[in-house]
Amino acid sequence: MVNIIADLHTHTLVSGHGIDTIRTLSEFACKKGLQAIAITDHGPGMRGGPDFIYFLSLKRMTQGIDLPIRIIHGVEDDIKNRKGELTLSEEVHSNLEIVLTGIHPFTWIAEQEITVRTDAVINAMQRGVVRAFTHPVGTYSDVYIDPVIEAAVKNNVAVELNATKLNEKKIVHNYLEKCASFGASIVVNSDAHLGEEVGTFGEAKRILQEVSFPKELIINSNKERIASFFRIDW
Repeated sequence: MVNIIADLHTHTLVSGHGIDTIRTLSEFACKKGLQAIAITDHGPGMRGGPDFIYFLSLKRMTQGIDLPIRIIHGVEDDIKNRKGELTLSEEVHSNLEIVLTGIHPFTWIAEQEITVRTDAVINAMQRGVVRAFTHPVGTYSDVYIDPVIEAAVKNNVAVELNATKLNEKKIVHNYLEKCASFGASIVVNSDAHLGEEVGTFGEAKRILQEVSFPKELIINSNKERIASFFRIDW
């Protein structure tokens, strides 16, 4: 069974609907034996999300946390138009190590019809800032998954297997089979909103085994892959 060494999609109380701090999430990650955790709170495009100043301060806020784990500074930002622009500025994104995007309720992209949503996601990938597309299936608003996976491969963007959105097994299996067929890199994440959820990958691992998903396409199973793919120092 594949080993996942890092949880690259987590939320603190700063996101507005999480309940724990950066320190608490990191402590739970250590207890789970993880080597890294990415703090990826929602951007201001999501209701309750923090303003840009939080992300400019994120690196400083983690410097005093003395734990045997790599804390990666990131954001799960939202797409604000069909051109694929995100709500935070390039200056803020450049201060972070991982920029994720997904589709969330009550955001601009969630209110669009599926063709516009799909175009916006693909255009966001082409802009070169987004490094992973979160919860592509089993969530709030669908996209046309084939062209999204193709765009992810073309633009070297990962797509996510979200451990909290696995209820529709047939859809998840089909999605993973498409990822394998296209040669798309994936990240397996918890999307944790409280400490206990960090690193909860058991069901996701079982599904990956069921579909015989290629281990070499799983980015966060290996420290070197994470550092290389996301271009971070570790």
